[in-house]
Order: sequence, then structure tokens, then C-alpha cells
Amino acid sequence: MTEKNVNTKDNQVQPQTVDRLSAHEDWVFTDANGYDWKYRFQFPGLKKAYEMLDNATMGNGQIAKSILFDEYLQNIVVSEKLTSLDDLIDRPGVDELFNAMDSFLGGLL
Repeated sequence: MTEKNVNTKDNQVQPQTVDRLSAHEDWVFTDANGYDWKYRFQFPGLKKAYEMLDNATMGNGQIAKSILFDEYLQNIVVSEKLTSLDDLIDRPGVDELFNAMDSFLGGLL
């Protein structure tokens, strides 16, 4: 059971707030040679998060993974300038990176 935030002055329950904008995560993929590929994720804002999902949704309701991946790279990864899945052509751990970004964003929505 979670503890309610109560104003002690008049003993009224206060609304819950969620601090999404300060949310960030450092994620590391270690390749077969032992090199650490480091990425920093930052929450892009609630509206942008839903816009990314909308942009990647096809007419049949399915998600176009390549479009969503590009959206994630452009709007979530802040450790370096990545704009397209093609920017990762020579890097290992692409699927793991996508899953990490998806989990990061999904945990905040």
C-alpha cells in the first residue's frame, strides 16, 4: 500500500505528481571485445512521447519498428547525435538498444 501525501495543516490528501521531465537513464552495451557503448536516455516530454508512437503507427494499427527506432534515436538518446537507424550500421547491440529505449519510455507513460 502506498502512503498518501497529506497536508498536515488541514489534513487534506494532496494529488500525486509524477516527475517525468527529470527522468533519465544511462545505459551501456558491452560488446564481445569488452568495449562499452554508452548511451544516455532522457524523457522527451509527454506530448512528444505520444507523437513518436503516433508517427510510427501504420494504417493497420501496427507499429513500424524502423520509424519508431528513428524517433527514439532523435528524441530519447541525448548522449550523442543519432538521427537514424543507419547511424548504427557498424555498432553491435542494436536490438538491445531498441529494447532499452522502449522499456525506458514505456516505464514513464
